[in-house]
Amino acid sequence: MHKRGFVIAAIGLAIVMSLPAIGTTMTMSKESLSAHTLRHGEGALGVSPLPPLKDLTDFYGGATLPLRVLVTDADETGIIDAEVTVWVNGEPATSTNHPEMGNTMTRLNGNLYQFNLDTRPYPAGPGTEPIVLLIVAMTPDDRSFEFSTEITLN
Repeated sequence: MHKRGFVIAAIGLAIVMSLPAIGTTMTMSKESLSAHTLRHGEGALGVSPLPPLKDLTDFYGGATLPLRVLVTDADETGIIDAEVTVWVNGEPATSTNHPEMGNTMTRLNGNLYQFNLDTRPYPAGPGTEPIVLLIVAMTPDDRSFEFSTEITLN
């Protein structure tokens, strides 16, 4: 067998070996199904924070905090027509670069939304109470989802 024929045969064998046996069914593992439900909920939108909000809860007071989220529906399809708003302690948040947009996030690309949170209006420093950050996504057909977290400004 030539080298080329051997490589093609090896690729074909790898593909066949990775397919399930005939008559078997494939199901999601319980862990991934649970993770999917926690992320999205049944029939709801999902708001998934990206770094730095995904990884941190402690930020510099007075700094601009870039909030980036992905908005998806229950089957993880990107939502590009959602109105995504940001709230701090129950009040509309303020952006450092687009105050005319109010507390509405800007859609950057596809289902990626961003808001540059101005943290100057909020108390900062050691021992200050955390602030409650709430991100709400609403679609034109009235489906909605909220992401909430507490962050500390030092």
